[in-house]
Amino acid sequence: MRIPWEHFERETLDNLAALIRLDTTNPPGNERLATDFIGRALLGAGLDGTVVEAAPTRANLITRLAGRDPTMPPLMLSSHTDVVPVEAGRWSRAPFGAEVADGCIWGRGAIDMKSKCAMDLGLILALKRTGVALERDLIVAAVADEEAGSELGARYLVENHPELVRAGFVLNETGGFTLFMGERRFYPIQVAEKGFVTVRMTMTGAPGHGSMPRSDTAIAQLAELIIRITQTPMRRRVTPLMRATLQELGIAPDKAPPLFRPMLMNTVSPTILRAGYKDNVIPGEASVILDGRTLPGEDERSFLSELREIVGAEPLLEVVKSAPPSEASHDTPLFRLIKARTEAADPGSRAIPWMLPGATDSKFYAQLGAVCYGFAPVRLEARMPFGSLYHGNDERMPIDGLLWGLRLYSEIVLSFLGVRFDDVFA
Repeated sequence: MRIPWEHFERETLDNLAALIRLDTTNPPGNERLATDFIGRALLGAGLDGTVVEAAPTRANLITRLAGRDPTMPPLMLSSHTDVVPVEAGRWSRAPFGAEVADGCIWGRGAIDMKSKCAMDLGLILALKRTGVALERDLIVAAVADEEAGSELGARYLVENHPELVRAGFVLNETGGFTLFMGERRFYPIQVAEKGFVTVRMTMTGAPGHGSMPRSDTAIAQLAELIIRITQTPMRRRVTPLMRATLQELGIAPDKAPPLFRPMLMNTVSPTILRAGYKDNVIPGEASVILDGRTLPGEDERSFLSELREIVGAEPLLEVVKSAPPSEASHDTPLFRLIKARTEAADPGSRAIPWMLPGATDSKFYAQLGAVCYGFAPVRLEARMPFGSLYHGNDERMPIDGLLWGLRLYSEIVLSFLGVRFDDVFA
């Protein structure tokens, strides 16, 4: 029995609204709220899900539909269920209300990334309900802790339960949205992402009484280094991927606008400052957390060496956490399928390979040999401030654009599984 497409759209939007209303802010996380919801939906369709918790309430859920040919590499659809904190007073609408207004569904996670979670859930439910035969296994993963480095989510699964998430191909977040460059429309498909090196930089100095100002305090020295970091760009390097991407866009590397600059060098940003314990005491120690991002081809050691060139030998540099960059080939049947179907869905557009300056769970799945792409398609109007809504106030997803993306995403996933769209949807 085929599923009416309109019913599928409605169910996906209903599931997205339900997921947004679950407050899975990380910290503390409590992704179990989301996995319980997803698990109930799976159970209602006769599917079993495996729940793995690296810590109480930090739940990951993985389910699988078996294909006819176990020798074909599985396809995994991955999403994370945690979201970043909100400043509720700065929102126009309730951050966890899932209100529909101005053609959008509003709420934390609408873009990042409960919309893809709802799409993934809908597809595996539809395939189970219709009983169509798949050529290859389909894995759906809804994981925890991506917004805090994935220690309790994808990274934990890869290191401790690789059999659950080992796949040949992964479709994850951050790609497939409309990018306007002048009058032209592009759809960036993420094939690479930068690594991260989070560093604590500490300066020490003699403590003293606050009534006796000095210029050599730990705070003063640290402040000087922070200014130096923010005013000293790291070395520029154009990777082969970025050279190809810029060529597709018709942009010379030395003329790249600010959007592309983080993709052409390692970067470092001060994010958290700590110093002092009493208002009348000059502290003997001050520290800052530095958010470092590394290009493919770079690693923790090369990043620290470059950082040393900026800050000198004196400050203590301590790596808090790190993960390597990753890059997948865009010469694969799945990428070619994504490119062809996306360009057909929006005639006159171009789908192009893309590097994400941030990080996703793909870098961990890649360690198991998976080819990972960021692809959660949505068609945007030029006036939609999509990029600034990631982790921003008033996060919202345009419903018409999401439904356009849902159709495209479904067509691509089903085709790669060897299933005709018309065998599932009416």
